Amino acid sequence: MKRLIFCLALLAAAFEAACGGSGSTLPPPPPPVGNFSNVSLMGQYAFSMSGTEPCGRTASFFGRIGTFTADGNGKITGGVEDVNVCTGTSTLVLTNSSYAIQADGRGTLSLTNVTGTTNYSITLSTISQGSIVQTDSTVTAGGSFQKQDTAAFSITMIASGYVFDFSGVGFDSSNNLVQQSIIGRLDADGGGGILNGLFDSNTGGVLSGQLAFPNGAFYQLDAAFPQSGRGTANIAGKNLTLYIVDSTRLKFLSSNLDFPEALVGDAIAQLNTSFDITSLNGPFAFLIGGGSTAGPTSTAGRFTTDGAGNLTSIVIDENNNGGLTPLPSSGGTVTGSYTVDANHFGGGTATWTDSKSGTFSFIFYLASPTKAVFQETDNNITSDGSFLAQTSGPLTASSLAGNYAFNWNGVSTGEDDFVGQMAITSTATSNITGAMDFNLFGLGKQFFNYPFNGSLTLGTDPTGRNTLMVTTTPSPQTTYKFSAYAVDPNTTLLVGVDTSRVIAGINTRQP
Repeated sequence: MKRLIFCLALLAAAFEAACGGSGSTLPPPPPPVGNFSNVSLMGQYAFSMSGTEPCGRTASFFGRIGTFTADGNGKITGGVEDVNVCTGTSTLVLTNSSYAIQADGRGTLSLTNVTGTTNYSITLSTISQGSIVQTDSTVTAGGSFQKQDTAAFSITMIASGYVFDFSGVGFDSSNNLVQQSIIGRLDADGGGGILNGLFDSNTGGVLSGQLAFPNGAFYQLDAAFPQSGRGTANIAGKNLTLYIVDSTRLKFLSSNLDFPEALVGDAIAQLNTSFDITSLNGPFAFLIGGGSTAGPTSTAGRFTTDGAGNLTSIVIDENNNGGLTPLPSSGGTVTGSYTVDANHFGGGTATWTDSKSGTFSFIFYLASPTKAVFQETDNNITSDGSFLAQTSGPLTASSLAGNYAFNWNGVSTGEDDFVGQMAITSTATSNITGAMDFNLFGLGKQFFNYPFNGSLTLGTDPTGRNTLMVTTTPSPQTTYKFSAYAVDPNTTLLVGVDTSRVIAGINTRQP
């Protein structure tokens, strides 16, 4: 899922303080259940994350990407990372690092370089990927990691169409650093050249419209770290460091050439070479996050495309700085439409209008007929994410029962990052138990092995709005309430519907 990108201390409520601190005595969480262990994390993984760090007297956005190699026995045997923080950019070699994984896939990771050690909580969704949250006392961040295919560490293997989504902070027309989102697509020629590059940027709510890449677009591998999959690129006029996951996915971070801009994101291969209006035909769920002039914002929902430009069955939950907008509104109706660009490269627009709440507008770039990067284009909002085709099979209490890794990101008194695991049963109520680690930047507190319980309640139509609620069991309790949109029995997109916080995330089924 794409995380909230501008995590300022904008919400005044001090509800999180009731959680207690990392030094409090907690009842034990449920015993870890699952088949994971240290051997589950073995091989070379690429990671990316973004978050908040202190910079003088203010909170500052930062990004981090890199690679680490796990030996299956608790040691990190090598790696390299690039960081973009308020004081500059660095490329750092990892040494003397370690990790530990327990049965439910939750664990810890410590990465050491010449500047010191950074600490993380992680949860594996499979042996090939997982979620990560930084848990140091003055820094928080959230992101993901995926196993690398080292056979793809060749420029000739990067030869496809790709769609991309970069977000963070960039310069506006007055040379101020503001929230920025850039989505688009390109063709990589297998030799370092880039063709047919198109992008749309949203810089502090100011839209560029679709533009062609400026001259000078390229990608290349880094001879200094040949075993890492590291390289550099210029995409949409931005200078970037990249790490190859495999031939279908790459991770990016703004390089020193563009500092102090800091953009983080991924590119994924386009599986089609030509798209038109008929490419979208069926139900989709989506999740986007970012910021507005009011504060942090996140939206999730679902819609159905008919292959002819019409959107139906539109159900939405928006949380804009604690202001909740559900669609359809009470007594309202929603209509919508979409377009796909005539150039067949997969760009397009989507718009829906609620008879009471007004019009909401978006652009997208298709990776395939089942997934796309997605950017909101409404006034004074900078928000992006993705939409995914919903399952054609049944969504029931039984089909959704299982163990899930999750990663939530949000804002209360500051940036909040959560990672953990939950078990969902098919019973009607009280069907969730689990444990999580989380970092509350605004309070300067970290919480580990924190138990919770809750419930997943399906709506009349489970492809639409469902309700997921979890409550931490230490007293005094904190409850997190979400609208939940199931992509399929394996993936659920979440948007918080509390007025005192903005939070969003993804639940991913474990094997």
